[in-house]
Amino acid sequence: MMVIHMAADDTYHPAPGEPVPWVVRDARGVPVVGPSCEQCGACECIPCPCHGEPIHERGCVGLSFAYVRLDRWTALCEPCARAAGIAVSPCNCPLEPPWPTDDDEP
Repeated sequence: MMVIHMAADDTYHPAPGEPVPWVVRDARGVPVVGPSCEQCGACECIPCPCHGEPIHERGCVGLSFAYVRLDRWTALCEPCARAAGIAVSPCNCPLEPPWPTDDDEP
């Protein structure tokens, strides 16, 4: 199972040590364009009233809520991410970075 951390401020980052860097892109309510689901092709494009398929004449608008693989810039919808074994958990990373900061200098 791959894990994505959700911080207290509702931001996401890959769990440290994960071999594949996944994050959640949550742009719900914001007019943005993103990738469609790499697995099933799900997107939020307006369906054609004639045959019910999405209209992609001006390009695909993608998903406003997606699981994004950072090293490939590909996305999965929520059901496909669950099927792929990707889970979101509360961030348990240390509050202090493990590397020296400017505050550590005398």
